[in-house]
Amino acid sequence: MKLKAGAFQLTEKYLSYATGIFIVLVILLRYFHFPITSPGGGDEPFYTQEADYLARYGFYKALSQGTSFTYTLLIFSLAKLFSISFLASGRILSVIFFMGGCRLLYLFVGAFTNVDNTVKYLAVIFYTTMSSSWLWRCLPDSTCTFFILAALHLVFSSKNYLRLISAAFLLFLAFSTKPVAMFVLPGLFTYLLFRGLNKATWLKNTKQLIIFTSVFIICFVSYHLPGYNTYHRLMFEDKGHTYNGETRIESATSWTELNNYFLLYKDVYNKQNKWAVSFAEVIEFKRQHPDVVLQLGYTQFITKHPIVYLKSTAEKFFYYLPYHIQGGLFFAKWTTINKWVKNQTIIYIITLALIAAITVYYRKFIKENALLFLIPFLYFSALSFYCISQLEDNWCFFCLPFLALPVLKFLNKYLNTSILVLLQFLYTVILIKNG
Repeated sequence: MKLKAGAFQLTEKYLSYATGIFIVLVILLRYFHFPITSPGGGDEPFYTQEADYLARYGFYKALSQGTSFTYTLLIFSLAKLFSISFLASGRILSVIFFMGGCRLLYLFVGAFTNVDNTVKYLAVIFYTTMSSSWLWRCLPDSTCTFFILAALHLVFSSKNYLRLISAAFLLFLAFSTKPVAMFVLPGLFTYLLFRGLNKATWLKNTKQLIIFTSVFIICFVSYHLPGYNTYHRLMFEDKGHTYNGETRIESATSWTELNNYFLLYKDVYNKQNKWAVSFAEVIEFKRQHPDVVLQLGYTQFITKHPIVYLKSTAEKFFYYLPYHIQGGLFFAKWTTINKWVKNQTIIYIITLALIAAITVYYRKFIKENALLFLIPFLYFSALSFYCISQLEDNWCFFCLPFLALPVLKFLNKYLNTSILVLLQFLYTVILIKNG
């Protein structure tokens, strides 16, 4: 018994080293593939634009735009501190917060029962793979994930009221970095209300929930007051604008229109995903079809196109969720059989069946950690119901490592850990090379 225990401790020790090396190598490989001096692309110019606006017109005017202001402030501060460009600042921040997120993820997974250290390290490796294509990019995703994990760690590590207040503030920072953080609230509220529930703790749980909610609301209202006073609406993150001096200029076509266009006409125009649609295409469609209204809000779209909405939501749960889980693991490469199986739906269904079987196998583990699993699951659920179109994998950085825990436990049980890590590293290298 002592020999086995010693062997396990030795394996665990070297796995911790392997995880650290894995993280460092992925950061370096991603840097060589996507150097910090490369030109900005994708959404990067949008975030550097906001930092430039802050530099030109000051704190209050930038805050009133309501666009990822915490992230803007971080980019601005680091750039000024080290005299670097806003683009370089944002790219460096992505790596800093990613590394911090890895540590917090390891600690948070420790809140689950019947999860040994090997699975904790595998969860960090999974997160590293999933995040690899977003390293060295001036985007707020790893920053937002860090703040979410920091908030949750404070909630789970102590029932101290000061820590609870700090957790609420950190979750607000996550929200003001990327609004999808709001979807953590349903699961977190449930956890705060029902953890360790009995007659003696009911009052205390309710008090903690009220304190947490009150702090978050105070921060939320204070954050939105400048934008509301200026534009008479709540200013959530919106990439559909530019600036003419200090004046905000709304774009001719919004992301809402692009997403709605994709959902309604993807079969007509043979679009595989929303990234195959350009704004120019949507503008041309609007010109040719002036009678079609694409600028539909959430409730408007559901009312007018309920079948399309329900189908889209069902796809997220039964197709995209398992597909995104396997997308962070080496066995995702089995989908190369798509060379022979042309129907992508069949690939999704097989993936769903595999992960569903593993989930059923670990149903006892899931039941033991029901309240903890509710937080990432309700996050994904709220995101799926609210987001009309396809989900983006970077929106799921927070929830997927936890929803993948049953799969990680399964792999850890039936595969040699060294081989598993090696396969995962090779897979991540392929992702970086292709990304």
